[in-house]
Amino acid sequence: MTVPLCLASASPRRQALLNQIKVPFTVLVVDLDETRLPDEPANQMVVRLASGKVKAAESWFAERGKSVPPILGADTCVVIDKEILGKPGSRREAACMLHKLSGRMHQVYTGIALASGPTTQTQTVMSEVTFTQLTSVQIENYCASMEPYDKAGAYAIQGVGATLISHISGSYSNIMGLPLHETYALLTKARLVPVIK
Repeated sequence: MTVPLCLASASPRRQALLNQIKVPFTVLVVDLDETRLPDEPANQMVVRLASGKVKAAESWFAERGKSVPPILGADTCVVIDKEILGKPGSRREAACMLHKLSGRMHQVYTGIALASGPTTQTQTVMSEVTFTQLTSVQIENYCASMEPYDKAGAYAIQGVGATLISHISGSYSNIMGLPLHETYALLTKARLVPVIK
């Protein structure tokens, strides 16, 4: 890749995942209204927001008269009973989310968008996560760890939150916020990374 990829995301987890697969990138944090549209399905919402981040980043470069690099955007949400759980705004909200997830299976959707030249590719990936039955003490202790507060669904599978999970189906990296297999496939298709043989 001659021009480093621009990651349109503030997420340290997405940055760590791109580093894991040795993709050089820069970070541009963009402002975007992430409000869900009325009755918008989760799988459509995450792709819309990922694409919106890419478009906002493209505008940022264009407004400054800079050449636009390849741009990757992603958005992740947690869904249970058709309810989308975002990032908790308070300890009480985090505890409420964890009570909902306790002992049950939920879905994690990530939408990815990759713009390279005139072409934008998008994809949605879904994983399923099953929580063990949590006690109120476990929930309180986890909330006290401060880990839940910048994570969709109020947990981090790559942190202490892993102890709350009994089973996953699908992509682990998707649950972290960036499905690596699918992301690398998009980068390969756009000829931004070499094909791994």
